[in-house]
Amino acid sequence: MVSIRKFFSIAIMMFVLLFLFQFSMVLRDRQNTYDVNSNLAPKQNDGKNVWKNEELDPASVGTTDRRYVLFVGDSSSDMAEAVSRWCTYAKWDISKCSSMEKFKENDKNLPGMLILESEKYALDDNLKKIEELEQKGVIIVFGCLENAENIEKNQELQDFMGICKVVSAKTEITGVKLFEGLLLGGEVVYETPEDKDERDRQDLQLNVPWYQVGSGTKTYMVGLLDQSKQKETVENEELPTLIWRNGIRNGSIFCVVGDYMKDSTALGLLDGMVAEASSYYIYPVVNAQNLSMINFPVFADENNEQMMELYSQSITGMARDIMWPSLISIVEKGGLKMTCFMQPQTNYEDGIEPTSRDLVFYLKQMKEQNAEAGLSLQYKNAESLRDKLNQDAEFFRKADSSYKYGAAYTEEKDLDTVKALMNTELMKNVSTLVCEYTEDEPVISYCTDSVTLQSVISDGMNYTYSDDIRMRSIQSSLGYTNVMLNMQKIFWPERKKDRWQIMQKRFSSNLLTYWKNFTGFDSTTLSESNTRTRTFLNLDFSETRTDDEIILKTSESGSWFILRTHGEEIEEIEGGTQKKLEDNVYLIQAQDTTVKIQVKTAGLHYSK
Repeated sequence: MVSIRKFFSIAIMMFVLLFLFQFSMVLRDRQNTYDVNSNLAPKQNDGKNVWKNEELDPASVGTTDRRYVLFVGDSSSDMAEAVSRWCTYAKWDISKCSSMEKFKENDKNLPGMLILESEKYALDDNLKKIEELEQKGVIIVFGCLENAENIEKNQELQDFMGICKVVSAKTEITGVKLFEGLLLGGEVVYETPEDKDERDRQDLQLNVPWYQVGSGTKTYMVGLLDQSKQKETVENEELPTLIWRNGIRNGSIFCVVGDYMKDSTALGLLDGMVAEASSYYIYPVVNAQNLSMINFPVFADENNEQMMELYSQSITGMARDIMWPSLISIVEKGGLKMTCFMQPQTNYEDGIEPTSRDLVFYLKQMKEQNAEAGLSLQYKNAESLRDKLNQDAEFFRKADSSYKYGAAYTEEKDLDTVKALMNTELMKNVSTLVCEYTEDEPVISYCTDSVTLQSVISDGMNYTYSDDIRMRSIQSSLGYTNVMLNMQKIFWPERKKDRWQIMQKRFSSNLLTYWKNFTGFDSTTLSESNTRTRTFLNLDFSETRTDDEIILKTSESGSWFILRTHGEEIEEIEGGTQKKLEDNVYLIQAQDTTVKIQVKTAGLHYSK
């Protein structure tokens, strides 16, 4: 039996707890300025200040204080385009020619790196010229070894590359192993999985020439063999070598087997090669990790019959009650920030109009999650993109929403159309566009003087091995990623695999597995990343070293850099901050335009 005194004590305690709980919820709700985009920066026409490199005449390279790349091959090829983009990001000049004969050597202005599209540009007398450049300290890169027979017949070329034996012109491999050192993220094996559902990840080139390299070389990637089909066990050092370095005298020769230098994968490979061939290497990065939720949330109950059959709820109910809690859980575990590109409706001609009842809910939720709302410009049926934007503007106007959108998603094929609509009511504050990954566009760039393009790097639900190597390479070069989760197929499923339960499991597994080694970079929304992208694209920098002190000068305070060393650690830094990403790799923020970095050999301490 509870006494009256105890009863009143319990009741008072319960009332106090209820009041405190309700009061905190009311206070939090009032402080949630959900209709304000706190990530949005004022739109600026700073694209006119973008840093541009110079294309030098290979026949008469003039005086230049900047390093430059000499590319020998087809200037319109995929590799030439990838190299050109790397030069822009790394702040190097470039010179292109179709053969070594067209390059006039100037000892006062040697290239920092010579990239040969294939080994055919090093045949006959050209090899002598290349050997001379290598002896003078030029980094030599064979972008793609195409013809094993040419190499097998040329012993001098084999010696120059560090090849001791051409085992066969074509060999079937089961996967590849990427060793740590060249790219960030550590060692990784990409071998064909036994699980049938996972086999579609394996999209690497599996029929390759088999080169064995000799002493004096360093291997970065090898092909893996099915040992059960081999008559004799093949040791690790005898496996087909795919990327390696041959160090001779003052220079370094890098060789690549396969198409890794023909797309954005080249970005990180080239930075890794410069770092491996240098005592230290410092270069600018964006430092932004993005997660783009495309076509989410939605506000029109379209495709209701199929949604009710699969989820016993409408699209809007399923998105709010099932998908949103799952997304929050995944994002919190992955430590990333979301940018949700909202899609009021998909079909603008079916008579099903969107309702704004959940708009405030999502904006409040995004605010609490440090997420950002963006605009999706995708649709299934509409008179035109302009008509879609007009109807969307009317939807937000009726909802009495004053939220300003700084980012919008569109397909690459529609970029020109979108650029012509940037002054419309909804798009006037948009300062960055996002599109799917395509080699037709750079990873990051200016679309106009006031609008940047931040390409998606990876599809979080359909992720392959070549995607992962490319992602690691771009992370190594730019400290940038943009993972996409496009909800369109979930709301309009065509296959069993398009159901949310399956997609959510795959997306969660991919995100929490493949990006875990890059948590040292900052998580950002697309508007935050846009600010850093502009800083990166516009900056110019220089660096010098005297004894143990590196002096970095940048035109943009607040810019980010990576310093890669060989056994040296940062002892002290002035004018900036530093974070260790992994062994011999440091992320530096230049808080001032001059940064002084004191380094020391690891394990050694000096008394002053």
